[in-house]
Amino acid sequence: MRDQRAEEFARCAVVLAVELRETRHDGAVAADPEEQTDPFAAPAPTGDDSFAPFMAGREGIFDQALSNGLAAIVASEWPGEEFDRKGRVLSASALLRVIEEHVPATDGIVLMPDKHPMPEIPQGDTDSPFQVPRLSSHTRLDVRTLQNGIEASQAARHGRGAGGLQHRHIEALLALDGHRSLGVIGEEQQDRIQQTAQAEDAASQKRAAEYLERIGEEEATRRAENVTNPNAYHPKHNPGGHDLDTCPVCGHETFCVEGLDPIFGRVGYGQCLVCTYTRTPGAAEDQAFTEHLWSMDDE
Repeated sequence: MRDQRAEEFARCAVVLAVELRETRHDGAVAADPEEQTDPFAAPAPTGDDSFAPFMAGREGIFDQALSNGLAAIVASEWPGEEFDRKGRVLSASALLRVIEEHVPATDGIVLMPDKHPMPEIPQGDTDSPFQVPRLSSHTRLDVRTLQNGIEASQAARHGRGAGGLQHRHIEALLALDGHRSLGVIGEEQQDRIQQTAQAEDAASQKRAAEYLERIGEEEATRRAENVTNPNAYHPKHNPGGHDLDTCPVCGHETFCVEGLDPIFGRVGYGQCLVCTYTRTPGAAEDQAFTEHLWSMDDE
């Protein structure tokens, strides 16, 4: 069960993380094709680049994520010190000061030691090509950059002008997730991916059902009887092909499978050649996982 502060941090941080990723993949490519390992990747912007200038509410989202993340960290490390004398949670700036009082910064960086570090992994022979990386026992807090981010967001949040958030502010915020009281961004991202896949699949089924109603059952049957599988398996010409599957919307064996979910390899994604229902790879993975849970219950 997530802590409420960690939950709020995750909800806001993921929004910013997605936007940060989008700004890093805006279509630019390297000049030398041989040096471009990812054809969709753009050169990473420098930390001083303006962050998502057209994103509505970015300063408020940043402040909410930072305040909750810092409160969770302080409450975990020094319980009670996240409150002021009146019992109110301290501001983000005050929380940063609390952290620096306990762990002084060096060049604006606080390395907060983990109270319960992971045991060290033996490194073995230094000449071995299979060196196991040593897990970090510290959380890196760039307090100088975070404080600068707070100041940069104030103008927009209080109606005094445009905000000035930069990529470095968001990167410093996301680094807070390394603390043991948080570690929630990955789980939140997966939850959102699953929710998006489910929503898209429900919308696709609805559109297909409406289309099926328009053409009528007789026409759907006629089309099903004349369907040719464009992705049929052939050992030489199409080894990655699949047989037609039963469509969950129209019920005909006309679902053209383009591939199988990458986790379990049991649910196909593709499109029905009669009612046009489309199942995405994400929806196939979500359904496969659900079926896997059902099979575990039956054992």
